[in-house]
Amino acid sequence: FPGWRAVDIHAALNEFALSEQSLALVEGMGRLLGERDGTGPDDDPMLRSLREESRAEGRTEGRAEGRTESRARMVRELLLARGIKLSEGFLTDPAAIAKLPESTIVAAALACGDEQDFLLRLGRGQS
Repeated sequence: FPGWRAVDIHAALNEFALSEQSLALVEGMGRLLGERDGTGPDDDPMLRSLREESRAEGRTEGRAEGRTESRARMVRELLLARGIKLSEGFLTDPAAIAKLPESTIVAAALACGDEQDFLLRLGRGQS
């Protein structure tokens, strides 16, 4: 292992769990060997699978965040367009609205008389 001293190898192999120092040495070694051989993390089947899983989770979380923001914006714009005044604390939990069907949200926004009525209608829509 180029650059890895015998004392470091001995220390790492005798640790119950890899220390930050040993882990950094192993990662560095892996990068050096990968550069030398033209390989990377995705060439290892297990690492490739874990990275793909992580990317998929990130995309799912991103879509959920986007949907939450989009639904909250839609509700605000729809109610304001109808002339309904909104309090500063309106939609303190936009994630709860994002979980509801869009048709439920739109129906409540079109039928309500004020902010409180809108929230009550969503409460009935959730049950």
